[in-house]
Amino acid sequence: MASSTAKGEEATEFVENSPKRQNKVGRHCRRFWWVWLIAFCLFVLVIMIIIVYAILPAIAQKEIDKTVLNLHSFTILEPSPTSLLLSLNSTITGAGGIAAHAHLEPMEVIFFLENHKPIQPFMSLQLPSIKGGDAVPVIVTNVTTKITSVPALTEFSASLLGSETLRVAIRGRTTLWAGKLHTKVNYNEVVTTKGFNQLKGMEIEEYSLLNQTRQADGSNLAGKVLIPNPTVFEIQLGDVHINMSLNGQALGNGTISGLHIRPGNHTYDFRSRVQTSALIPLAAALGSGNPVVLDVRGNGTDINGVSIPWLAGPLSLLDVKVPIKATG
Repeated sequence: MASSTAKGEEATEFVENSPKRQNKVGRHCRRFWWVWLIAFCLFVLVIMIIIVYAILPAIAQKEIDKTVLNLHSFTILEPSPTSLLLSLNSTITGAGGIAAHAHLEPMEVIFFLENHKPIQPFMSLQLPSIKGGDAVPVIVTNVTTKITSVPALTEFSASLLGSETLRVAIRGRTTLWAGKLHTKVNYNEVVTTKGFNQLKGMEIEEYSLLNQTRQADGSNLAGKVLIPNPTVFEIQLGDVHINMSLNGQALGNGTISGLHIRPGNHTYDFRSRVQTSALIPLAAALGSGNPVVLDVRGNGTDINGVSIPWLAGPLSLLDVKVPIKATG
């Protein structure tokens, strides 16, 4: 009984003291409301800082890394020793999460061959603002771009002309906006694209002998040559000069004037000066009915008389087998 009585007294005391405690808490809150407001604001601020400086950058970067750049066309015009005119048609796909509804500020990107150590960009390009979506177009038209490294661009040109496929890395840094929140992100992309594969499939479709004495340039052979382009690249190469040989014997040289290679299979005019001593062996080979295959190697390229070293060097490395299409 004593125990029950003690418990009852404690319960009664607790009930009696509860309103007093609540009154104390209420008075404390009314007196120090500004302290609680500051504490709440600081709590919200800490959460926002964590979101903006820790969570948002990590999520944004992860989603950007998931995107894929699809290259539809890449045009290089007006090449010079120091600059070129670029046009790019592409789409970005794979944006999800925050990236699907965000947008990127304009950014400058650099281009370099993947796995080249150290990284050696061969050119840069200013990209416009990019909005999120399923298939976002990224289009740049006729932008004059300075060459950042002639040796690097020469290496890229050699890879483009000589390889079946190549991988080009694109890198930039910009600001991603998600509503009113923003964060810096890195854009790292590697595009796998077809190369010219040493111009395999090149073929002389038509040819005719000329009266050399009546030609201003001294040519005695002219015709049309097929040059396949399985790539998305369109390149203005200018006046391409070539050396020709047959079965190890030098034939002479020629020129494909104003060469502008577009995607697909196209024919281009050429003119050549075959050495007089090589005309009879060439004519005999053509009349034999057997396949005739010329060895063709680049010997420089120029536009309006100005040599383009980052194109001339790679062209001189190509030793192209060019069959002459049988007639009749």
